[in-house]
Order: sequence, then C-alpha cells, then structure tokens
Amino acid sequence: MSFVSLKHDEVFSVTNEYGDITPESMGSGVYFKDTQYLNRYELRMNGEKSIFLSRTNKDVENRFTLSNGDIQTADAHYEKMDLEINRSQFIFEQTFYDRIELKNGSLKQVTCNMELLLQPVFHDLFEVRGAKREKRGEWGRQSLSSTSFTVKYEGLDHIKRNMHVAFSEGGTVDGTNISYPVHLEPGACKTVDVKITVYQEEEVVQPSSYDVSVKEAKAERDQWLETSTRIKTNNPAVNTTLETALYDMHMLATDVGYGPFPVAGIPWFCVPFGRDSMIAAIQTLILNPELAKSTLRTLANVQGEKEDDWNDEAPGKILHETRQGEMANLKEVPFSRYYGSIDGTPLFLILLSETYRWTGDRSLLEDLMPAAERCLDYLDQFADLDGDGFIEFHKKSEDGLTIQSWKDSNHSMVHKDGSPSDSPMAVSEVQGYVYDAKIRMAEIYGMLGRQEKENQLKNEATSLKEKFNSSFWMENEKYFALSLDKEKSKVETITSDPGHALWSGVIDKEKRDVTADRLLSEDLFSGWGIRTMSKDEKVYSPIAYHNGTVWPHDNSLIALGLAKYGFKAHLNKLVQALFDSSKQFEENRLPELFCGYPEEETNGSIIPFPVACSPQAWAAGTPYACIQALLGIQVNNDHSSIQLSPTLPEDIDWIEIENLQIGDRDGTLDFIVQKQGNGEVEVVTKKNTTGLDISVE
Repeated sequence: MSFVSLKHDEVFSVTNEYGDITPESMGSGVYFKDTQYLNRYELRMNGEKSIFLSRTNKDVENRFTLSNGDIQTADAHYEKMDLEINRSQFIFEQTFYDRIELKNGSLKQVTCNMELLLQPVFHDLFEVRGAKREKRGEWGRQSLSSTSFTVKYEGLDHIKRNMHVAFSEGGTVDGTNISYPVHLEPGACKTVDVKITVYQEEEVVQPSSYDVSVKEAKAERDQWLETSTRIKTNNPAVNTTLETALYDMHMLATDVGYGPFPVAGIPWFCVPFGRDSMIAAIQTLILNPELAKSTLRTLANVQGEKEDDWNDEAPGKILHETRQGEMANLKEVPFSRYYGSIDGTPLFLILLSETYRWTGDRSLLEDLMPAAERCLDYLDQFADLDGDGFIEFHKKSEDGLTIQSWKDSNHSMVHKDGSPSDSPMAVSEVQGYVYDAKIRMAEIYGMLGRQEKENQLKNEATSLKEKFNSSFWMENEKYFALSLDKEKSKVETITSDPGHALWSGVIDKEKRDVTADRLLSEDLFSGWGIRTMSKDEKVYSPIAYHNGTVWPHDNSLIALGLAKYGFKAHLNKLVQALFDSSKQFEENRLPELFCGYPEEETNGSIIPFPVACSPQAWAAGTPYACIQALLGIQVNNDHSSIQLSPTLPEDIDWIEIENLQIGDRDGTLDFIVQKQGNGEVEVVTKKNTTGLDISVE
C-alpha cells in the first residue's frame, strides 16, 4: 500500500491511497509539533470501504477518485460503481482540509449513509515509533455543536493540545464519528467539507473556507516557483523527477523564525535536523539559495552553548535535531535540543562558505562569522577526543545516539568479521568535512584580511589531509577504511563513505582514480546507485538500513565529488542510474533509501525500503545536486566569473537553466547545455544579468 503525504509549515499528514488514515498503518495520521493528533480518519459508505480508482496531485491538493462497493440497505441494493467519490485534501495554516464530493452515476436514486470515523490519540511521535510510556496526560471535555466538535488533551508537560473538527451542515456526531444521510437522484451531487485544525493552549486558529484556503496555498506555492531556478531537459522522466523534487522541497520548508528551513522528512523526521537540512541546502543552492541562508540562520540561533552530557551538547556545536513533543519536554528522551552528531559542525562551515560563493552575500557572512568561529573552537577544543588530530565521536548521553555520523544506526560501524567497532571513533567522511571546512574558512579569513588565521587553518588542513591519507588508506584494497576505532585500528569494511571524502577534497591526487573506480565497481554499484556497503562484505545485506541499501543523498555527494575532479564517465553512469531509479517510484519521487539488490537479480525492479521517509529533504535535493554535478558549475572565489565543465549522460541531450540566482548582484543567468553532433557538449548563454563572466572547460 502506498502512502501519501501533505505538509504546510509544522502540520503534516500521512494517508493511504484512499485519503484515509488507518490505525494499522504505522506512521499515518495528522501531526503537529511532534504529536500525532489523529490516527484514524476513514470514509465509509454504509459501513463499507470504498473502491480505489486513482490518485493525482493537482497543485497543492491530493485528489483521490473512488467508488462504492456493494451497498445493502434495508430497502435497496446498490451495485459497485454506482457512486463516483472524489476527495481533495490539502493542509494550510494548521488545518487539514478534506472535500468529499459524491455523484450518483446510476439510473436510480441512491439512499445510504456516509460515515467519517475519527480517532483522536495525541500520541508523542516516539510512541508512534514504538516507545512505551507508563503514564500519559488527561483528556479534556469535548465541546460539540451542530457543525463542529473539539477534543482536548493536557499532557504531563502541562501543554494543552487541541483538535477542532468542523464539517458541513447536515452531519450527525456520535462520539468523534460523523455521519451524513445521502439521498441522490440520478446525476445528482453532494459535497461535504471537513476541516481538522490542530493547535496548542488557547491559540486562536480560524481557518478559512476550503476555496479561500486552497487559493492562498496555491499563491504561496507559486511564489516559491517564481523565485526558484527553472530546470528543463529533453527527457520527460527527468523533468518529472525534478518537478516532484521542486514541490517536495517547498512542502518540507518550515519557518521556525528565520525563513524557510528544510525539515528532514515525513513522517519520522519532520523537524529541524542539522545534518540533513544542511546537506539538502547544499544540494539545492542551484535551485533556491534562500533555503541555505535560512538554514544557516536557524542553526546559528540554536548553536550549543555549554557542556551538557544529557543532550551531548558542547559550546559551538551545531544542533542534530530538535523535538517539541511531550516526551522531549519531559526529558523522557534527550531530543528537545539534541547535539549528538559529529558532522553537523563542519557541515555548517561548508554550507556557509558555499552559500557565500554562490550568492556573494557579505552581510550574511558577517552576521554568521561569530557562529562560524565558535564552530572552529568546538572542532579544536572538544571534537578531537584523544589529541591525535582526528575528529571522533563518543556519546555522553545515556539515551543518546551511539553512532553519531550520518550512518547512525547501531550496526553501521562494524569490522569485516562482523564485530562492532567501539567509540571513540573517527569516521572517514567526517575527516574530509573538517578538512574542507578549514580550507574554506582559511579562504574566508584571507578575504577578510586575517592572514595569520588563514595560514593557521591552511596548515591544520594540510596536516589533517596527510594524516588521513596515511592512516585511513588500505593498500591491500586500494581504498579507504570506513573509520578508525578506539584502538586506532582501521575498520576495513568497504563502504560508500570514502565517496564523501572525494567530494571534500581530502583524498590525495594519486588515490582519486582508484577511489572513483571502486565506487562504481560491481560490489558497490547496484545498477541503481552506490550501496552503503559492498555486497562482498560478511555483514552486507541489501535490506539493512546502512549496510547495503542505496541512499540517494549519499550518491549525490559522491556525484559532486566525481564532478569536482573531472570523472565524467563515472559521473554520467551514476547520474543516469539515479534518474532511472526515480522512475520506479510514484511521481518519480526518490525516497530516503531503497534496497540494494543488484538490478539483474530483481528483473529490473527496485525493491523499496518499507519505512523510508518520503518525501525526504536530502532525497528531494538529490536530483538538483546531480544537475549541478553535470553542469560542473563553480563560482570563482572573487565572484568575478562562473566556470562550467559540463557533461551529459546517455538519456539527456540538453539541460536548460533559467532564472539561476548566482553572484552578488540581483541578476540571473539563463543558459543551455547541449550535445553536439560530434559528441561534445556546448554551452549557449541566453541571458546574463549577473555581471559575472562565463567560462567553459
């Protein structure tokens, strides 16, 4: 069964293909601030489930076309398909809207009942994920009118959570269920509107009508489209993938006070999530740099201030995630503000540098330099746990994450024999992030005239690069180790992680070719993408979360690394595979991850990972990172020119870019990259009001 997501700001929903929310479907519901307000919302015709016909997206709405099953009443029997049932759903400003339209397509009168079955629950998201609680809060009194009712719950954190359900006239309420008598002559129609508003305390939320709100939601979405880069190719499937990702990035953007911030993914991580949000912002600089600016400002505002073992906080450390649910508020889990990621802090510096390169926004840079300097202080004072020059993680919070790099499941860091690798642990890609961060910050300090700091960071980065290539390199494998364990022994398991080191630039020149070759070799490359772990490893499983699946975002960073060093054949192969894989998912939506079975073992079909987030920010960002990699686009450090080194895979003959916002002026750039008859790729500039020169390699 497929699942369908909607979101606006901090409210999101997950339904099935009928538009229903069912208790047995894990993760389905209507959510607000890490609370599942509703885990059942089902449409029934005389107690019977409808027949599914189709589902489509129309602007901001999900539309479901259904029909009735056999209906037996006391007076009549109605055949299947007598009724056409159309549902249209969207979310806007804390309200879930559902419009239900019934049409009698038969030649006789239809008389029956339509029921809507609702079950408010007010479950913390961690309960939905399986956490058990001994105590819960208290339910308040339900208020009722002829066209609405309100359900209230006061948590043990003393926050009042409320759900107000408003519905068209003519309905009858029984508990929290609503029923309507249906009397339709042949060809006649009936429309019922339902509005489910979720809020806290005595907040005043007065939702507008369906028609007014859907118009406002569309206007907001259209503004996003107007200010974003328009990217088109000759390949309709690629265009669909890009369009879906464009809409998903808009849907996942949440303003928590500093502009649109991409939350990680629906349903499990629909919160500010440092690592995921920053990588998504890096991926989508080509699409809309405002996401990156807002992400930086948001995370700078919640930067670590003190040492606190409870939530793995340290001064200058960048947030891992934040939660607002009852369990987090009560410290039943340490995630109200949790800092247990080792890579978030260097990624902040990388994002700041890359955003400045793309936009030339000097005021943003100056505003965030204090936060950047605190990041550097954290890396120097707190992140090297044993003074060996590498950055390690080791959790301090009893209930925190054991593994604090991006592959953060408990079994991701294992030796070849399957034994766990113990922390403190230095993971390969993190050393690359730190190297890149220091090189970039040295560049910024040089621009600011602080030569002593520039030289210091360059020297530190050079030293780290030398140590990395010496300590992580496995001569027998001609590849880099996954990590170093607490004994400084190599974890020699072959994984995708060194691909990130290619992106960061920490790999020595003489080792880049063999690294690129290994990433695209049969043991790592499934045909659909690069696996997280080689299929030749003892602990490999194509269905293991981090030990054999394919993660699109992981592949996108590798693609950027391949582009950085001119591995165009490798890049074309990888990007072609990623766009091909998107065609196997509904609306060409790349999920958080999918299973790593070889293409030839599954008759050319991808096996989905059952609980993957979808949409998911860094999966939605992947197609745009791939386009950026294919263009080979870089902004000169002094913001005087743009370099392009384009390549095109087999199924893409041209890429057209319009309204690209790049450089420190208000202008935009339009150009097309296209194959020529001799197989070469040319760039044709259509409009350039950026003031930047364009050079092509």
